[in-house]
Amino acid sequence: MTKSNYGNSFVVGPAEVRWSHLMKPDDKFGNPHHSVTIIVDAELQGQLDSAMQELNGNKINGLKTDTETGQKLIRFKNVLKAREGISQFPVLDSEDKLTDTIPFGTDKVRVKVTPSLIERDGSVSFYMDKIQLVERNYEGGSGSDGGMGKVEGGYVATEETTPVTTASEDDTPF
Repeated sequence: MTKSNYGNSFVVGPAEVRWSHLMKPDDKFGNPHHSVTIIVDAELQGQLDSAMQELNGNKINGLKTDTETGQKLIRFKNVLKAREGISQFPVLDSEDKLTDTIPFGTDKVRVKVTPSLIERDGSVSFYMDKIQLVERNYEGGSGSDGGMGKVEGGYVATEETTPVTTASEDDTPF
């Protein structure tokens, strides 16, 4: 087992979410965890670098550059909630109260992280302790109205149509 030395926790953000895995643990590679990937700006990079230096680390784990946009990204993970059997990672709203709303791409969040020096290679990982949704920008295509959003210049029905119903098991052709 790799020994880790933990630094002081601190809050990053508000930062824009690129991707989140907070609704249920990601277990694709066998170690279930929750995570959020955010865009790294100069201020956040400074915070990460400072924490790495305090732990005498030589590199930051989880950093990558988006090949399409060129933006620097970092992913923060938490395995503890998944180990406790918690499916949805707890999210706080801007008033520091629990909410069922999950941050997705383009939302702004603050994340409380704890840096950890990984002794085997001198790298530093940042573990997500808490996440707070401070600005909701995500507009998913499957909201409560079941719509997909408007398309400018597209077909518009002239009369009310009957909604498509799903087939019953008796209607299955096989």
